[in-house]
Amino acid sequence: MLGAAACSGSGRTEAEGCAATDTVATDSVEVLALEMPVIPATISEPEDMAGFIAIHFWDNLDFSDMERVGDTVFMEQNFVDYLGVMPAVMASDRQVAFKALMKRASANQAARELIIAFGEKYLNHPDSPMKNPEHYADFKQAAGGE
Repeated sequence: MLGAAACSGSGRTEAEGCAATDTVATDSVEVLALEMPVIPATISEPEDMAGFIAIHFWDNLDFSDMERVGDTVFMEQNFVDYLGVMPAVMASDRQVAFKALMKRASANQAARELIIAFGEKYLNHPDSPMKNPEHYADFKQAAGGE
């Protein structure tokens, strides 16, 4: 779809060098996903893999980067992706993961407040499909019971 839009917007035809594989420049497309942590080869059990991902999910985000953490769409999408891993994570790893997130987010008060708001919205709101009282209790404990 992007290829067709790029061709039609350029005024070129396929015969003039606009192949169907042309795409819009990558710097004009906002990247919404954090780079996922690489699971060490020594971890082979699925629940251990999920735990590792949850604990290290935010490692590739510099919470002092105001441009990134100030992008609420980026932050919310990544928070939802992060919570999507949690059903496969053992309770002990989930608790460590929430504590790791809150420790990283403490570097930026605005980011910390945003993360807490997302936790409330997705883990505690009655209309949320991700609502989970056990996960919410662990999240609130990691956030300092606020």
